[in-house]
Amino acid sequence: MRSDRTKQDAGITLDQFIRYSGGSSRIPRKERSGRINAVWNDSRKVGRNDVFVALKTENDDGHAYVTNALAQGALAALVATGKLSLYSGEARSKLIDVRDPLKSLQAIASRYRATLRCPFVGITGSSGKTTARTFVTAVLGKDRLVGETRGNWNNHIGVPLSLLRFSGKEQVGVLEMGANHTREIHVLSKIIRPDIGIITNIGYAHIGYFGSLPNILKAKFEIIDGMKKTGMLLLNGDDALLVRRAKSAKQRVVFFGMSKRCQVRAEGIRLSGSGHVVFSVNGDPFEIPMYGRHFVHNALIAIAVAKEFGIGKDDIDAAFATLAPVSMRGAVQTKKGATFIVDCYNANPSSMKSGISLLSDVARSGPKVAIVGDMLELGRFSSKLHVSLGRNLASAGVDRIIAVGNFAARVAQGAQSAGMDARKTTTAATSAEAVSLAKKLVRRGDTVLLKGSRGIHLETVLEGF
Repeated sequence: MRSDRTKQDAGITLDQFIRYSGGSSRIPRKERSGRINAVWNDSRKVGRNDVFVALKTENDDGHAYVTNALAQGALAALVATGKLSLYSGEARSKLIDVRDPLKSLQAIASRYRATLRCPFVGITGSSGKTTARTFVTAVLGKDRLVGETRGNWNNHIGVPLSLLRFSGKEQVGVLEMGANHTREIHVLSKIIRPDIGIITNIGYAHIGYFGSLPNILKAKFEIIDGMKKTGMLLLNGDDALLVRRAKSAKQRVVFFGMSKRCQVRAEGIRLSGSGHVVFSVNGDPFEIPMYGRHFVHNALIAIAVAKEFGIGKDDIDAAFATLAPVSMRGAVQTKKGATFIVDCYNANPSSMKSGISLLSDVARSGPKVAIVGDMLELGRFSSKLHVSLGRNLASAGVDRIIAVGNFAARVAQGAQSAGMDARKTTTAATSAEAVSLAKKLVRRGDTVLLKGSRGIHLETVLEGF
C-alpha cells in the first residue's frame, strides 16, 4: 500500500506552499486554495497544477526554465528574488520569490512535515539504503498506507521533494537520507524528524568528500539530530564503528546483525536448494526469495521495524515473499547462456564486498567472472581501495576479471598480488571497450557480476553483449 499521489484531494495547498516559503508572491488569494499535484526541480516533468522550483547547480540554473514550466501548466514557480528581472509582468504574476530557493524548499518541506501526523522512519548509511527501504516498506505496507522516498530522491533536494508528495493520508513515512558532505544529514533529519532512525553501515562511500571514516561516522550519526529522545535508533551491530558510537546516543538503541550483542540476530544463515536465503531469528524461520546472503541485514532491519509497529510473523513472511532486487541493484538475468548479476547503480568498497558475496552465492561451484568499474568519489584512498578490490576478487576465487575505468590497472594489480594469473585479468578504459572484451571472454555457463559506480555505466555491457 504505497502513496504516490496524483489526485488533488489531499496534500499541500498552494497557499501553504507560499506561506511556508517565507517569500512574497503576486498570485491572487482566490487562486491559492488549490492543492499542488507535485513539486519539481526538473522543468521537463512539470504538468498542470505542479509547482516548479528554480535551483542553481554547478552545471545549470533552473531560472532559465521558469517560463517553460509555466507554459506547461505550472501553478507557480519558486525563484530567487535576485532573478525577478528575468521575467515579464505576466510570468511574474505566478512567481514566488525568496532569498534562496533551496533553503526555502527545505523550509517548506519541514513546515509541511509538521502537519503530518504519521510516524517516520529515516534510513541512512554508506550502502544498502534503498534495499533496506524496500524491505521496510514491503513489511509496513501489508496493512498501512506508506509514503516513501520517490526513486533515488534521498539528498538535500530529493528529500524535500519526496516529502511534498505526501498526501497527509499516510500512516507511516519511510525516507532515505543520503549525503556526501557533513551537516547534510543534519539538515535532512531536522526536516524529517524520524521516530525510528536506521544506520545500515559505515564504509568508504564518498570518502573523497568526507576525508576519513571518522568523519563519515559523524555524518551518519547526524540522523539523531532531528529525533526525539523517545525515538529508536536501529544500528548494525556487526559494525564496530557504529557499536562504539552508539554509547553517545540518547535514544533507545537496538542492534541488528549476526553478533551476540544484537537484539535482532540472524542465526543459521544458509542457501536453500532454490538459492533463496534462509535464516532464523529467536527460533523463527525466515526466507528471502533472492540470491545473496548480504540481504539478511536488510531483512533484520525490516523485522526490527515490524516488531516496533506490532506486525506479526505471518505478515512479515508474506511481505518477504513479494521482494525482488531493486533495478540495477542485484537483479539476475540470463543472456546467451550466461547469468548476469546487474548491480550497476553505484559502488563503494562495502557494496563491492556484498556484490562479490552475491556472485559466489549465484554461481555456487560454476565459473565466476567479475566485470567491475571504478568506485568513484574515494579521493586519496582510490588507488589503495581498488588494489584491495582486486585482492578480494582473487580471494573469492573469481576466474576472470575485466576491470573498467581509470583505476582498472590497480584492480588487476591487486588481483595478481593475491596470486591470480595475469592472463585472467583484463582492463578496459570504458564500458564500450568492455563490451568487446565481454563478447570474447564470457562463455556459456559463466556467472558474471556487473558492478561499478553510476558514472561508469556498466549496464551497457549487458545491453551490448
